[in-house]
Amino acid sequence: MLRILFLALMLCLLAPIVSAQTTELPKEKRFFTMQSCDDPRKMAGLIMRKYKEEPLFRGQGMQFNINGQMYWSDMMYFVNQETGSWSLVALFKDGIACLVANGRAFEPYNGPLLLEEKL
Repeated sequence: MLRILFLALMLCLLAPIVSAQTTELPKEKRFFTMQSCDDPRKMAGLIMRKYKEEPLFRGQGMQFNINGQMYWSDMMYFVNQETGSWSLVALFKDGIACLVANGRAFEPYNGPLLLEEKL
């Protein structure tokens, strides 16, 4: 009986410590990913034929490799407004295109500005 009371007391004392350790959120996230790269015409052709996505806009973007080196590229965002699929492609000056990300459920955003909400 004394042993059970001792274990119960220890659990009560240790529970806040364990709880405090598991509720902390990471301050930042780092992703190291692999990107599929190919000739820009091939990649655009695949995106446009297979997924019926059309270019929506382009701009300049930067990415970092695993060692922290920065790479600038032109970026093209393709969307299929009927199915909601989308693709983001980096176009590098050396003639290579890389698929940065793709997904689904693309839709125009008409909610409040993120800066106005408490995250």
